[in-house]
Amino acid sequence: MSLSFESPAYLGLLPVWVGLAWMGGRVRLFVGYGPSQRRLSSWRAFFPLWGVAISAALATVAVSAPHLHLTRESLVLPDTWVLWDISQSMRERDLSPDRQRFALDQVVSALEAAPIQRIGLVVFSAEAYAVLPLTTDKEAFLFSLRQSVRLDMGEGTNLAAAIETALALAEPSQQCLIVSDGAHNIPETPALSELAQVAQQRGIRLHTFLVGREGPQLFPAALQLLSQTTGGSYQEGGFRLDPLLIAAEYPQTYPLAPYLWIAAIGVGLAVLGGMSLGGWFSVLTA
Repeated sequence: MSLSFESPAYLGLLPVWVGLAWMGGRVRLFVGYGPSQRRLSSWRAFFPLWGVAISAALATVAVSAPHLHLTRESLVLPDTWVLWDISQSMRERDLSPDRQRFALDQVVSALEAAPIQRIGLVVFSAEAYAVLPLTTDKEAFLFSLRQSVRLDMGEGTNLAAAIETALALAEPSQQCLIVSDGAHNIPETPALSELAQVAQQRGIRLHTFLVGREGPQLFPAALQLLSQTTGGSYQEGGFRLDPLLIAAEYPQTYPLAPYLWIAAIGVGLAVLGGMSLGGWFSVLTA
């Protein structure tokens, strides 16, 4: 926690207000100095003087524009590449309304409420395509994802190409989320186990979400292998974002000037109210 001032020069007025208040007390500026039977007590005599000094001091600090800086820890989605399967098998209807739209609803619902750092998109079927680079614009990502899942890129699912594309883009400490039914049916491609080892050596975790309930085009073993090798999470049936989140510290800044102005005005009004209730005005006009 720290405190900063945009206009610290105004703080030089603080000793001035303190000095004036002290001088006022020394020369006996008892505003209640009147006939002895109506003379104010010590605190009532000094109340207006020091009240005005406090109000002026608060206003001076407010003019200097102080800001309070705090560091808070929260769970956030780190830099993540989403590898999304748009092959024909994702249109199977073993999930309602189909695998593709089921997965879309699950992931979008999880992302909409989550704080993110940066997120990017790679889509794949027979080939893999980087659709969106890492961005902090969550809405841009969700728009790109909704548009991409409508594409028809023909037959075939090349999971290896998707991982190779992501590894070419990702940096250590980043992670990938593979949303797929696990199919991988393109010959003469690198083995998934080898790609998983490369990701593990580079410190890139592969999280996987298996989409599908039954049918010949469902391969959980492939996605399980990828997640287990790299230390990522494996999910099926439903998607939760929790396993992908990490604890991160975020700086937060709070301007204090509005609160100080309220306090300065409040003290000023309290001075006037106290002077009225304490009979100060009656003594002043006596």
